[in-house]
Amino acid sequence: MTGELILVVEDDVKSRRLVHDLLAHHGYRIAEAAAGDAGVRMAKELLPALVVMDIRLPVLDGISALRALRADPATRAIPVLAVSASAMPGDREQVRAAGFDAYQEKPIELPAFLARGARAARARRAIRPGARMSQARILVVDDTPRNVKLLAELLTGSGYDVVTAASGAEALAQVHGGTGAPPDLVLLDVLMPGMSGYDVCRAIRANPATATLPVVLVTALDATQERVAGIEAGADDFLSKPISQPELLARVRSLLHVKELHDTVRRQATQLAEWNRTLEDRVARQIDALERFGRLKRFLPPQIAERVLAGDAVDPLHSHRCDIVALFLELRGLTLFAETRAPDELMAVLREYHAEVGRLVTAFEGAVERFTGEGVMIFFNDPVPQPDAAVRAVRLALAIRDCCRVVFARWEERGFELSLGAGVASGAATLGAIGFEARSDYAAIGTVSRLAVRLAEAAQANEILLSQSVATSAGTGVLVEPAGEHALRGFLRPVAAHRATGERAPARATSPALPAADRARNAFRRNGEYWTLRFAGQDVRLRDSKGLFYLAQLLRHREQDVPALTLVSLLRADGAAPPLLDTSDLVAGGLGDAGVALDPAAKSAYRSRLSGLRTELAEADSFNDAERASRIRREIEFLSRQLAAAVGLGGRDRPVAAAAERARVNVTRAISDAVKRIREHAPALARHLDASIRTGALCSYRSPDPEQPDWEL
Repeated sequence: MTGELILVVEDDVKSRRLVHDLLAHHGYRIAEAAAGDAGVRMAKELLPALVVMDIRLPVLDGISALRALRADPATRAIPVLAVSASAMPGDREQVRAAGFDAYQEKPIELPAFLARGARAARARRAIRPGARMSQARILVVDDTPRNVKLLAELLTGSGYDVVTAASGAEALAQVHGGTGAPPDLVLLDVLMPGMSGYDVCRAIRANPATATLPVVLVTALDATQERVAGIEAGADDFLSKPISQPELLARVRSLLHVKELHDTVRRQATQLAEWNRTLEDRVARQIDALERFGRLKRFLPPQIAERVLAGDAVDPLHSHRCDIVALFLELRGLTLFAETRAPDELMAVLREYHAEVGRLVTAFEGAVERFTGEGVMIFFNDPVPQPDAAVRAVRLALAIRDCCRVVFARWEERGFELSLGAGVASGAATLGAIGFEARSDYAAIGTVSRLAVRLAEAAQANEILLSQSVATSAGTGVLVEPAGEHALRGFLRPVAAHRATGERAPARATSPALPAADRARNAFRRNGEYWTLRFAGQDVRLRDSKGLFYLAQLLRHREQDVPALTLVSLLRADGAAPPLLDTSDLVAGGLGDAGVALDPAAKSAYRSRLSGLRTELAEADSFNDAERASRIRREIEFLSRQLAAAVGLGGRDRPVAAAAERARVNVTRAISDAVKRIREHAPALARHLDASIRTGALCSYRSPDPEQPDWEL
């Protein structure tokens, strides 16, 4: 149907324009009428391939207009598609009963709309075989007027648009540039004065624009001889005089169908060529978008980077002025650590720390300015506005501090003495990309970022200091307390600071007081390989672990200081319900009563072996022996860890921890891991345990709640 004429009869201007644009976009020619009587008149004049008609029209409604079209033989075969915005149950049956070929409800869905139109056209052609969806134009060329008149009447009666020519020159003028549309098929007499039919056929084939135009030669001479000459001239088919009407129409329909298929292939080839021409531009735009997304992902969480690329936020790499909240994190003790540890060990520590920080920054939708060895600068409220920017920043700092407690405990067991300091400030800054073409960073220039850095420097270990403005803005969501005035480097006057201690309800460090009914339902008991935990009306089942066992024992012996060594002993005995402990005579064992980790001879042997391995590694690298080099590196890493664990600052020997010290480290780590698992499924219980459990050489459970929760153990 593409390229054919469709008449749209619709009184609503917007609906008419919508249908017009949809059909025109797919290559159809459109005629429009705003009333039913005008639609009937235009249908009789234009004989369109399809009529799209609204049911409710002024002057003459759609059903009355359809009756008028069906009453006229010239328009009886035109398929009519009814369109209506009404959703009444009987509308479809009423439309079918009136004689419409198909029914389409508004809003129009183009694929279904076109499919209904095509089905209606096929149905109409089945009713009247001579009728066509489109009025194909046929050029009849003959120097005998009677023959022209005969052919024109036969073809016009079958629904074709016929034009005529009395000579070969006139025919070529019609084919190559006539006043109307070019013909779809040429019926060409062979014997004509001047140019013969063969000459006209050769001229048509010589022009690339008409090389595939169907040509049927009509002759009264010997059919065999004329057929050979016609094939040589490029004719598609032949008719012998006197002409048989069924044969004429059958050959015309067949050649028009072939032409329609050829036109479809040509249109598709044109579209493919156009797509190929634009493919490079589209690929270039996509590559540019991916590169921009890659640059933005260095600084922003993925969800914010996607919004920037979609145009929903300002591109942060363009210079602009904005009020932001800056959070700076400082990892303490890293410089000394770098001087006393192997490089691979230092990088492993940084990777673990940055991985935890990066995960939380993404969750809180912060924008990272930079990572340095000791510091991380994070911004909020740019490029996407965040009304709760101050609360987000402080909560992120609290989450990182809590997460790092577990990490620091693990590092402490390996002899790493590291801690965290954080500073949060708010104010105006100039943001954008700084650097040069090959290397640039996203940065904020202004007092706010400098103040955040200085507050972090002034903070004690694992302390979070806030500026006055941040404490005021975030006070509704987090717990803050005055931290006094601090003389900060680079600031002329002391700066009043506040300390963040936790989150307010419902996400606060101390658990809320529970009703008596809820307190009685709290549970912490083991069933086989799983533990059932219930707190604040929430149930969770976790697989058995040492940390859960230690927590259960502390809940059982509330308000008591239980040595970590005793908890380990209880785990080994694994009693179902051990009696309450008398801990008055239990003390933690001393540290260092097991001697040094490595004696001088052993340390010398370790160092000698490491020196030899490094020589072997250099040799393996020079010979590109990757397998051998990998094996040597693994051994070097193992020996370095062993030696580092045995030697402290200044080369001093590390004592081997006594049983009590080993128990303290193991119990602390196991409880921290258990609380981390609980936090994933029962945050309220995890907050209660954070506020109630104390670990160390002596462990205890002391709830800060005014009314102590009861536990079913």
